[in-house]
Amino acid sequence: MTRETSQDYSDISVKDVEEAYDRLKGVVKNTPLERSSSISELCGAEVYLKLENLQRAGSFKIRGAYNLLSREMKDVIAASAGNHSQGVALAAKLLSLRATVVMPQFASPSKITATQKYGAEVLLYGNSFDEATEKAKKIAAEEGRVFAHAFDNRFVIAGQGTIGLEIYEVMNDFDFIVVPVGGGGLISGIASYLRGVGFRGKIIGVEAEAAAAMKISLSSGKLTKLTSVATIADGIAIKSPSELTFGITKKHVDEVVTVSDEDISSAMFTLLERGKIVAEPAGAASVAALISGKVDVRGKKGIALISGGNADLALLSQIIENNLLKSGRIFTIVFVLKNTPSEMKKAVELFSDMGLNIEELKTELYDHDVKVGEQKVIAKLKIYGNTDLGRIRRKFEELGFRIIDVKGVNF
Repeated sequence: MTRETSQDYSDISVKDVEEAYDRLKGVVKNTPLERSSSISELCGAEVYLKLENLQRAGSFKIRGAYNLLSREMKDVIAASAGNHSQGVALAAKLLSLRATVVMPQFASPSKITATQKYGAEVLLYGNSFDEATEKAKKIAAEEGRVFAHAFDNRFVIAGQGTIGLEIYEVMNDFDFIVVPVGGGGLISGIASYLRGVGFRGKIIGVEAEAAAAMKISLSSGKLTKLTSVATIADGIAIKSPSELTFGITKKHVDEVVTVSDEDISSAMFTLLERGKIVAEPAGAASVAALISGKVDVRGKKGIALISGGNADLALLSQIIENNLLKSGRIFTIVFVLKNTPSEMKKAVELFSDMGLNIEELKTELYDHDVKVGEQKVIAKLKIYGNTDLGRIRRKFEELGFRIIDVKGVNF
């Protein structure tokens, strides 16, 4: 097919990706492709992880940004809620270009700081990626700068496609690849390259349930824009793909599935605990699709792309805590006892005898369920070994303690 317009969706060619790869040599890392025993076990397949969380600036975004800016060699402006901003900032710094990034006002403080540390000016504007994008386009037109779109650009897409080239250089006998999808630039680049070199396995995209613009667009057969997005996976919280990425995805991608924030949280926790891998929510979406069963790959061999590792530490802390609670490894118990030192001593000794470590302990004297002469105790406890938690309730009853609430375990 000849290249006639930007709507010719075959125009991201193997040659485009190979040229991008040559430009990126010595600039980006050829990130590891490693077999994950834990993820393989959980989904009944042979799963390899492409670890773009170990890429410079913490995600794949440097690839597309550098491929574009190294061709244009002009000062740049971009819009991003996170990783694209850091990719553009770093690429501009390496090329001695001036960079400004417009970020929505809700952008993660850690990503704002990281972008600034790479030398870019950050302008906070609007309540969405789309509002930030319109502001960035206006500034680009007024100041004659390059506007580096996060996904609606052939050179950006080709740069992201170098991930597919790196994978194919070391492994070409896999059955599937699972890729996070926001605006669609990442999966468009990878899919264009893989199909171009003859890959006939399944290419699967993953979106957050509350930001499923690509899936809805594919189902309806036309580009669809969401009115709102709401997910912890800010890196893929996009209201709409572009005509370009929609067309490429429609042509080359087998299916797009969705995962919940709970699925993503569980995947992040699993990667961290069992794989020692820090993935941000968007980066863990591929693994979330596998271990939640949203994609059935039993008996197959394939790849899950961990697209980034710029996790907000406050969110990561919450995810760890929630998953420990869900798995019954820690729990919180609220109970009432007499307001005397000897009664509190009995409670603490009980926890010790049961092999429970006190993570947090606080008391309240004034509440609707606390009588005069009593105190309410809120204890967060860590479980060691195979503790018979049923004994706690029986012992509490023997000691005259009144349990009000328990979170994290059943006993």
